[in-house]
Amino acid sequence: MKENKQPAKKFLMIFVVILIFGSWVGLLAETVMFSVSGGYLFPSDSGYKEIYGHKVIIPEFKLGIRVFKEIYIYGSFYSFSKSGLTPQLQEPASSKQQFFGGGLGYFPNLGKHWKLFLGAEVMAATYREEAMETIVSGHRTGFSVEGGIYLKEKFMILGINGAYTSASGSYEGASFKLGGSRASVALGFVF
Repeated sequence: MKENKQPAKKFLMIFVVILIFGSWVGLLAETVMFSVSGGYLFPSDSGYKEIYGHKVIIPEFKLGIRVFKEIYIYGSFYSFSKSGLTPQLQEPASSKQQFFGGGLGYFPNLGKHWKLFLGAEVMAATYREEAMETIVSGHRTGFSVEGGIYLKEKFMILGINGAYTSASGSYEGASFKLGGSRASVALGFVF
């Protein structure tokens, strides 16, 4: 259980460093970007889909600091858990995955009321799966790429976002994939 708190502490430390750096650079209009989104993750692992289904509802949080013109350093976090049944024996199974990331984003204006977001991150994935009295857990590193379009009114943004996250690992010779494609609706602030 102690291992699962480590990525959260690292993620929090990264945000504190970003905020300090942003203050040092000097905060200008549209320097801080924060958003909360909700949507679906479509897992990329076929074994996961067989046990837990083809989509998972996820919340996501994102915080960014502008460092140069339309370039932001940003971090994100999302987590999900799901219950299912093993394919042949129909035994209960549960899975939890958490993703913490940090990277660079491009967030330009596309006119008076529209903004575009393109981003790439390095992701730290934490996973835990329990089935048939076996627990498999660990940490993996992967990547995420995303894009979205946002309607901006004063300090508020509302938009749609698409992303792909990938990390992989193996357990007893069987490989598995974490993450997958995501589609979400985001609400946030730029100030």
